[in-house]
Amino acid sequence: MKQKQRVFVTERELLIILMSIDKPTFTHIVSKTKVRMNKGGNPYFDKVTKHSKGNYFIGGSYEDMVNTRCVKEGIEPNFESQECSVGEHITKCVQYNENLQRYYLQYFIFPTSNIKSEFTYEGDSIERELFRSYEVKRSESSRQPQENKHKPQSFMVSSIEEMTLNGTEYVVVGR
Repeated sequence: MKQKQRVFVTERELLIILMSIDKPTFTHIVSKTKVRMNKGGNPYFDKVTKHSKGNYFIGGSYEDMVNTRCVKEGIEPNFESQECSVGEHITKCVQYNENLQRYYLQYFIFPTSNIKSEFTYEGDSIERELFRSYEVKRSESSRQPQENKHKPQSFMVSSIEEMTLNGTEYVVVGR
């Protein structure tokens, strides 16, 4: 069995790699993100971190994916996506938010993605149930006509710690 090549990259180098993706692909990502929470009366606010690892689908066109699913479900494929609130697409999977001056990776997950997440509170492990009521609620997309919906999501490129792409494992260093 061929061993994966391990390459150490800076966040900027990883961004350049992500911007070069020109076709849909699966990737394995290890990430670390702050959990989005409501501020008022929240003892956990800005103190909980989500550590995730799993397989993500990147580089796919949201509109094309929804319309393909519509065809499979026997629905007219006339879905048109609206402007994304996260940021403007500058490549197939990278978005840029000019106001925040941040780059984001847009991804999709599927039931088979097998994303595993753990949470830490000030560095110690914590069960999600303890802070779930403080989390910012996500709204469901009601514009998609098909039953099995696609949910495009994004996280900051700066939250990616490791990423395996086309057999190469990239480890972000220099933070």
